[in-house]
Amino acid sequence: MTQPRQDDADSQQEPPEKSEPQPPQHESTSPGPQQADNETDDERADEGADSPAGQDQDSGSASTDEAADDASRTDTDPVAVDETDTAVSQAPRSAEPDNPSTKRRRRSNSTRRHRRSLGQTVSRGVGVLTSLALAAAVGGVTWWGYTAPTTPTPQLQALSLAQPGGTTTYVCPHAPTNTLRGTDVGAMESATAIVPAKGDGAAKSATYAGRSIPTDTATSMSTAEGGILTLAPADGRVANAVGAVTTLTKSGDLRGLTAAPCTQPSAMSWIVGGSIAAGSSAELRLVNPGVTPATAKVTLYGSIGRLSLPSNGEITVPAGGSSSLALETKGSQDPRIAVSVEADGGSVVPTLVTESLDGETPAGTDVITPGAAPATDLVIPGVEIVEPAAQGEVPDAKTGADSSDTPAVRIVNPGAAPATVSVTMLGKAGARPLSGAQSVTIDAGSVFDIQLAGVPAGTYGVQVTSSTPVGAAARMVRSGGEYPARSKALVHDQAWAQAALPGAVDSGLLAVPRAASLSSAVTVANSGETTSVTLSSLDGSWKQDVKVAKGASVVVEVPAEVSAVRLNAAGQEGSSETSRTSSGLAAATIVTAQADGDVAGTLISTVPAQPDATVQAQRRILLD
Repeated sequence: MTQPRQDDADSQQEPPEKSEPQPPQHESTSPGPQQADNETDDERADEGADSPAGQDQDSGSASTDEAADDASRTDTDPVAVDETDTAVSQAPRSAEPDNPSTKRRRRSNSTRRHRRSLGQTVSRGVGVLTSLALAAAVGGVTWWGYTAPTTPTPQLQALSLAQPGGTTTYVCPHAPTNTLRGTDVGAMESATAIVPAKGDGAAKSATYAGRSIPTDTATSMSTAEGGILTLAPADGRVANAVGAVTTLTKSGDLRGLTAAPCTQPSAMSWIVGGSIAAGSSAELRLVNPGVTPATAKVTLYGSIGRLSLPSNGEITVPAGGSSSLALETKGSQDPRIAVSVEADGGSVVPTLVTESLDGETPAGTDVITPGAAPATDLVIPGVEIVEPAAQGEVPDAKTGADSSDTPAVRIVNPGAAPATVSVTMLGKAGARPLSGAQSVTIDAGSVFDIQLAGVPAGTYGVQVTSSTPVGAAARMVRSGGEYPARSKALVHDQAWAQAALPGAVDSGLLAVPRAASLSSAVTVANSGETTSVTLSSLDGSWKQDVKVAKGASVVVEVPAEVSAVRLNAAGQEGSSETSRTSSGLAAATIVTAQADGDVAGTLISTVPAQPDATVQAQRRILLD
């Protein structure tokens, strides 16, 4: 440790000058600094008058040598200095005459040495104590080696604050575009519906695909070209809207039903589902609603680990534009995939468009939007199981034809260690562990399907718990008859229901598509304790409270004129953020339609609930 300067130590340790006179009979009493200096000057004057020049020089030389010796000892050992000074002050001075001038010089030299050694000793003591104090404060360790008690950490509380006045942005997805290059493309019925909120969350103005749309009524369009929806807030509040895009193709290679919500952009997204096996296509579409370009890093997971992508999966998405990436590449054919998208320089909205053919047999289409990020506890809402013969689980009784796809829960483990997964069905009668799926090991970086064979018909939520974070989704299948004749393949459609975090939509919005030929059923699953949820229309014209038992799933009857609902879990509506506790709820709308003719059968899709835009705009901060 750097020692204090000698002058500073002396100046800091000098005692204040005493106003009372010192007793003359005590020679050990030290004079004040000013007195000592004055006496020194007097001594020099007396010595110059009474002593010969040679004597003055000898005396000065001895004094100089003595001071140098004192300084040398002072730097190394302050105790030695004190002892030396005491010895010198008490030693007889036989070489000098015993006159008043000599006595004063002796007292002055002794005083200066005593004052210097005292200042150095105190200065060094203060430095040592300061070092110990700093070490104890910083390291929390006392000098005897034990850990000092730490200051208790104050309890912190999270507070959510709404970001005022921001524009709300959604991206509505585009319809399938025949990436399979099918030769028999049937007619497609398309619809886009946008329902703005009224009251709290109302918008002052709105635009879709660059065109102004009304904010006081729903907007319906018979197209599915996708676009960016922007809402300007009214009264400084965050604006809300519910949007959905549906397509229905009843025949041809793209036979199938798709229904997807309009979603807000994110810097990190996960989609579980799809296939890049022979006869299947998976096109990842990325939309950047921002004003600056964004770079997306796409990671593709397959049955045995990560799969390679062109340009290492990096793709640039222009500002206000879109880019696409075909996930099927030469040498990478995998029936089980999942994908993550990480954006840099902005936020994007990804969708995965899947199209499948089983030889010449239509095998379904879907437009999949992101689900929950990997977690150790997930809930997949809106999983509807039907009789085995209606979902491709058993061959056709007459022709022996079967389906290339069956209902399953898909798990992706993006971690570096294996994950142990358990699956529980949340149904009308409560929670029921899935037989054979209570301790399934998923290898690191891989994707695995757990079949839902043997589950009784009904509407379920699926709870997935894991030892390490995983992503999840459920595939539903609806099969028809053999097509073409003697192909031994069942025509079918498939839909992917994405997982959600329990309680993620305690304040959420859910689209209920009402286009012609469509049937919609709102479902709510609960992986937590028994609770209730309030469903209401965005204009406030309809409202219903629904109780959902622990481990159960329910179907809610929604009036035909309601095309979007708001969800508020018990205790959420009107409650403060500081007292809010998450439920185990998740919600989705199951959408179905019927095809006829040679490819008759049920078509299916699902729309997951989206978080309230106000919740998305909240920021959590820590307060003392």
